[in-house]
Amino acid sequence: MQNYGCLDLKRFEGYLGLTPYVVFAGAGLWHPDAGPLALLRRAVDLKPHKLKQVLTDPGLRKEFLGGVPKDEKKVIKAFIRHNEENMLKTKPKDFPGDHPDIELLRLRNYTIGKKLIDDEVLGSKGLERIAGLLGCLTPFVTYLNSVVMPDEPSSGEDASGDDDDDDNSDDNDINEAEEADES
Repeated sequence: MQNYGCLDLKRFEGYLGLTPYVVFAGAGLWHPDAGPLALLRRAVDLKPHKLKQVLTDPGLRKEFLGGVPKDEKKVIKAFIRHNEENMLKTKPKDFPGDHPDIELLRLRNYTIGKKLIDDEVLGSKGLERIAGLLGCLTPFVTYLNSVVMPDEPSSGEDASGDDDDDDNSDDNDINEAEEADES
């Protein structure tokens, strides 16, 4: 029995588990430490539309969320079902109980995954199937990386990270809010 997974200590990546009779493909943060979990909750609090946009991706919904329709509430419900294993029973500290995204904030895991049958991964189309699944996970992994391990400003950016890219400005707002909390 062997497990092969993608692991890079600088970035979260997809996971592929291969054992006899069980193949699992997925990605995310499973039982993260307090720091990364706090960053994810802050991102959900300040910019929930970013996670929701990722989760409503057609490939992700089809392959990992049971094919739910592009209905934000149903997508979030499916994502929560995947992660309710050790979900908080009440609201997390520092968030109001009536927060519009309290269910997402109660999560302790932010993962997506699915078991595959041997026929899906064996044979001439197996590698293509696995690559397709991991490709569907790319937006989710990219989102997690941007929240938990944001890129350092490149030489073309000033120290504040301002660079005309609207997506990065959202992430900077989250990181600046985190830095303000620390002082």
